[in-house]
Amino acid sequence: MFKNLKIFRPILAILLLTIPLYPKFPLYGVTETYVAIRLEDILVSAALVFLLLHQIKNHFSLLKLPITKVFLAYFLAIFISTVTAIFIFKTDSPGLLLLNFLRHIEYMSLFFVAIAAINGVQDLKYPVIFMTIATLGVSLYGYGQKYLQFPVVSTMNEEFSKGQLLSLSVWTRINSTFAGHYDLAVYMSIVLIILGCLAVLSKNIYQKILLILIWLISFQILTYTASRVSTFALWGGMVLGLILIRKYLWIIPVSGLVIFSIMNSRDLNQRLLATINTIKPTPSQQNTATPTPTNLPTAAPPPIAVIKPPKVTPTPGIVHHGVPESYPPVDIDAGVSRSGEIRFNVEWPRAITAFLKNPLVGTGPGSITLATDNDFLRSLGESGLLGFVTFALILAWFIIRTIPLIFKKKSTILEKSALILMAAVITMLVNATFIDVFESSKTAFLFWIMMGIYYWILEYSQHSSKV
Repeated sequence: MFKNLKIFRPILAILLLTIPLYPKFPLYGVTETYVAIRLEDILVSAALVFLLLHQIKNHFSLLKLPITKVFLAYFLAIFISTVTAIFIFKTDSPGLLLLNFLRHIEYMSLFFVAIAAINGVQDLKYPVIFMTIATLGVSLYGYGQKYLQFPVVSTMNEEFSKGQLLSLSVWTRINSTFAGHYDLAVYMSIVLIILGCLAVLSKNIYQKILLILIWLISFQILTYTASRVSTFALWGGMVLGLILIRKYLWIIPVSGLVIFSIMNSRDLNQRLLATINTIKPTPSQQNTATPTPTNLPTAAPPPIAVIKPPKVTPTPGIVHHGVPESYPPVDIDAGVSRSGEIRFNVEWPRAITAFLKNPLVGTGPGSITLATDNDFLRSLGESGLLGFVTFALILAWFIIRTIPLIFKKKSTILEKSALILMAAVITMLVNATFIDVFESSKTAFLFWIMMGIYYWILEYSQHSSKV
């Protein structure tokens, strides 16, 4: 169906292994922001050079794909938004606006690299193999962080983003090789749906057992992140995926395991209870002023690493053997309440204000700071209706193309794979309601690789049905 070079197979393998496994060490700083150029950017750029040379040789065959036109419409929309922000609204420096514009294109370009890496059905096994290896590596490193003081590289604030090696304290949530625990949770929620459903479909008993073991190991890492939205997104995505591939009995053990995990994870359990208390306060809470936590080591709960007091040095110290006596316990209720207040009272209204300022094209990519914690509102605020609608059309194209497969009486393994990927996409969208999943480099890169494979499967399935 697609005439591609075999060189793209190892390129895709390198990306699938390196992006999730290599921590976010900065290579070159970017002025006016603490977002840096990293190894993953170099690898992606090299992959795009190969893709460009391949397309020149093949007369830009990718431009003939129907889906490419939708991508180009989105690129045009955010380009207009960028130009408008630079010359009319002047919402941010031209350099930062252009950087964020190029960053969106960089993320989504891996969609086409993934398509170029697949020459036939036999090539589909390689992305699964390398994704499985990467997920196991991420999980093992996460256990090392929790129990063996493996170093943390974080981008949760400007100081940490310089590439400092930190170590977790007992109350902080792991991020493994990712930049933060939320990014890790999103990644796990997506890959666990794919690996879990493939394990159920596998007819090879050894392969099934191996995938289930890796799933269980990785699921515990998701639990350690204590991410409420990603845990429930995984649960819903797994149930949806199992329904779509008609493996209904597996819903019972999966749901039982998720419920058991929620009930037995003190951190996750406390955060869920704190969320309920925040949404529906008790009478005593209504009549009492909200206590203000004092002397916290950092602004809890987002921090994933701490600097050892009382001695402050340019390089954060390593926390050994638990929490120093000078640290008070973290107030989970206050942390969850603060997290909600930041979203509802600061980040989301800021995005809505940006949208209302220019509803058609927004205020420019990256113009409403690094975090909004809702990718839908962020898209509306930064790229307006034009960017939001064209981006939504890309995802809608896949879902609309996949829906007919739900009603087929007998589906092939490829068609079932498309249904699994649709469940993964919906899970990503659920995560996007509270996390900037399409802005975080690791999750965005891997998502668009997945979408490229998804596209190939849909095209091949349709082509095969006509033969």
